[in-house]
Amino acid sequence: MQGSLFDLVSSGDGRVVAQTPPKSSAPKSAAVRPEAPPVVGDKVPPPPPGFRVPVESFIDDEDIELAGHLAGLFDDGEEPLQEAPEPAGPKVHSVTELATSLRDTLEDAFPEVLVQGELADFKGVHRSGHLYCGLKDSKSQIRLVMWRGALQKVPFELKAGMEVVVTGKIDFYAGTGSLQIVAERMEPVGIGALQLKFEQLKEKLRLEGLFDAARKRKVPPLNWRVGVITSLTGAALQDMLRIFRSRFPLGEVYVFHAAVQGEKAPSELVAAVQRANRYSLTTPKPLDVLVIGRGGGSYEDLFCFNDEGLARALAASKIPTVSAVGHEIDFTIADMVADRRSATPSHAAQETVPELRLWIERLVELERIFERRALQSVTDHRQRVDTAYNRLVAAAPQRRLVQQKEILGREQRRLETLIRNKLDRRKGDIVRAGQVLDALSPLKVLDRGYAIAQNEAGLAVRSVKDVQSGDALSLKLKDGSVQARVV
Repeated sequence: MQGSLFDLVSSGDGRVVAQTPPKSSAPKSAAVRPEAPPVVGDKVPPPPPGFRVPVESFIDDEDIELAGHLAGLFDDGEEPLQEAPEPAGPKVHSVTELATSLRDTLEDAFPEVLVQGELADFKGVHRSGHLYCGLKDSKSQIRLVMWRGALQKVPFELKAGMEVVVTGKIDFYAGTGSLQIVAERMEPVGIGALQLKFEQLKEKLRLEGLFDAARKRKVPPLNWRVGVITSLTGAALQDMLRIFRSRFPLGEVYVFHAAVQGEKAPSELVAAVQRANRYSLTTPKPLDVLVIGRGGGSYEDLFCFNDEGLARALAASKIPTVSAVGHEIDFTIADMVADRRSATPSHAAQETVPELRLWIERLVELERIFERRALQSVTDHRQRVDTAYNRLVAAAPQRRLVQQKEILGREQRRLETLIRNKLDRRKGDIVRAGQVLDALSPLKVLDRGYAIAQNEAGLAVRSVKDVQSGDALSLKLKDGSVQARVV
């Protein structure tokens, strides 16, 4: 340590001595710094621990003489500067002083570091919730600590040998004399944290069998009561409701609101699935299918559908589930666990309810098929009876005629019974089909107060585009017709 004539240095035992600059420095008169503290013997406090002065920097006889000359120029009656005693030796530090000095130096030199390496000596998270392991590369290793609060923000599962980049601070732990990194953030190398969490959860659930096709239930083609889990304010709900109304107005839709993005979304989605199942079990008319989804968005927006709790709630649902998240290119854990995946919410609405017009046409066709088959069955039985009778008459001798007639009578009665029974069953099928057809008939809608508007050609008016101002219309009601004109 070198300085001006009036610099202060430690002698090693707490005393203060003067120090002069080396011979090769600037002239001694120019080396005096006015801001240096005055020398007042032992009353000046010593420098901080660890301050060491080299032996060659202490004053010599020539410097003492020069100091006395300068002191005489400013003599105000005080005693002249005394010669400093010889130093007692280098400062001896305690272990705590040295450890504290090292820690302070490292904290100042490395306020924040980013270090890449592999997790070493990883044996899982400590029961306290903290992480204690090592971070190494091919040549070196350093201890790594991550406190519970920061560790809870790491979205992926840690594994031994995983290569990561940690952001944190260098710390010297005096208790064990070890150097360690206190990590505040951690990211995997080569893959995003969310994508890694997705892959880890997908593999975990796959091994548990939650994606197996054998576990999944078949979604019915005709669903009278449809549950929908989505946001009440989202455009996806409005699209699905529009399709439900246009395809199958006789059905019922039950909406269970939940946030579909953000931190609260996973828990709200799980609660909505559970709420829908509780409702279905307690109502006289249970839900036929449960649709969960939302419209398109970023990968982060859709990530709430990659939640493990939501996956298990869908797997445990007593109602067949349909996942409709984002667009066709978006795949989530919910898509893989649900009983069926639809490309979009609109596709889900189209696939879960039939088109009423097509079902009415199908029922009419089935009625015709039942009638035709019933008549054909009666005709076939009559022909077989006639054929059997003719064969008996032609082949049987006279003495067996009575026996054959009795047999024929029994068979005829049995056949008639079978025919009547079969006809009764066919009639019952036709009656039931007619009842279903009657229930689905557009005329039933008239009983509920609706009307069918027909133009002058007798065709039904399906849209405002089919009429113009001044057109005459016939409004068909349940008990008659009313004439009207478009204004």
